[in-house]
Amino acid sequence: MPDGLTTVRTPRVSACLNDVTVDSVMRLDVNLSGSRKSSRFELTVSTLGLGVPLWLPQSSPAPITVSISVSDADDDTSCCILEGLADSVAFDPINQVARIEGRDYSAVLVSSSFQGSYCNQTSSEIANQIANRHGFTPTITTTSMLVGSYQNDDHNQVLLNAHSHVLSEWDLLSELATKEGFELFVTGTNLVFAPVASLQVNYVTLALSDIKSIRLHQECSLSGQNTVTVKSWNSWLGQALYYADDQTTDQSVTNPLALGCDAGIEIALVKPNLTSQSVQKIAQDYAARLQQQSTSVEIVIPGEVSLQPFDIVSIMGIGYGFESDYLVRSVRRQFSPTAGFVDFIRGIPASSSITPSNTSLSNG
Repeated sequence: MPDGLTTVRTPRVSACLNDVTVDSVMRLDVNLSGSRKSSRFELTVSTLGLGVPLWLPQSSPAPITVSISVSDADDDTSCCILEGLADSVAFDPINQVARIEGRDYSAVLVSSSFQGSYCNQTSSEIANQIANRHGFTPTITTTSMLVGSYQNDDHNQVLLNAHSHVLSEWDLLSELATKEGFELFVTGTNLVFAPVASLQVNYVTLALSDIKSIRLHQECSLSGQNTVTVKSWNSWLGQALYYADDQTTDQSVTNPLALGCDAGIEIALVKPNLTSQSVQKIAQDYAARLQQQSTSVEIVIPGEVSLQPFDIVSIMGIGYGFESDYLVRSVRRQFSPTAGFVDFIRGIPASSSITPSNTSLSNG
């Protein structure tokens, strides 16, 4: 494996549950989901010899903090791969087995019932308030546009209450991240709200000999005439705003069915009270994401603990036009006695805005 990856050849998985260390992990499934989604985990542990585990919910269920670590018996190293909270515990007292499912600490924001309004504030100010209220360490890029009010008036556009379409602080942050073109995720107790180009990432090269399996996906468009349209009614201006981003491409293959003129495909997004600049930006950003996600890669490699979403992976030796840099969108790590320790990686072509100048080169 490349120097940029920390391969675990003799894996041992342990979990710390409410400060009680459990070394008898039988199975592990951790999915690091990347932006605007909670990373999830599932643990199956043996409770033999533990008596009545102190972390099992009794008559009054309480939060269970979870920290999952993977160590390598060969070199006595250990790495924490996820911290979070349990959503549910299933206990089998006959076979002495417990299954714990949960999420990273974004669960705190997903289940938050805080109510408030954010008039005349920027996205970064709102994100900092939320991070500080819950004790997160903020990794937040400063923004300048006022998003908490409409046309700089006293009318609140960003609300958190029973009458708002935004029901939780995580929903609010996700909406703001979409508006700013930012990534949003929680790693440990850090809340990250920043553009992808500003993230510190690893730059790793994989050869085919490093990979257990690989699958490349290419979406085949049924039409060469694709348009992303954003429509909005601006109450302040009293007019409808409209912007269309034409994604028409040349199709060299003749339509064998001879169905005549291709009307094309239009994706319409309707959002209230946008400005003319916002209408254009949303259409262009959405079209760019569609274009980028038309190609994707799924890679399976021996289990390691360093690769994270937003890292850049270069794949060499494939050919067929697929040798490229891929932005890692998710990493799924699985451990079991039968399958061993394996990573499942999903990536899409890396944007040109992510260059080695703002990455951490790990393998020279």
